[in-house]
Amino acid sequence: MPLQRILDNVERDHPGQVIEVELEQEDGRWIYEIKVLKAGGALVKLEIDAHDGVVLRDRERAPGAGGRR
Repeated sequence: MPLQRILDNVERDHPGQVIEVELEQEDGRWIYEIKVLKAGGALVKLEIDAHDGVVLRDRERAPGAGGRR
């Protein structure tokens, strides 16, 4: 699936600014890892199957929340 189509879906479902996009191969399939900064400062990290655009993981971290990166 083209990256632009995936980004269009991300912008529709998770409004904010895309700040990072990575393409990685995991267990034989290609996965987009996309980070979105929302207006309130929350960070959303998405893992999306590059073949069909299915969201595999969706994590949101509140502004100022600590933890590993």
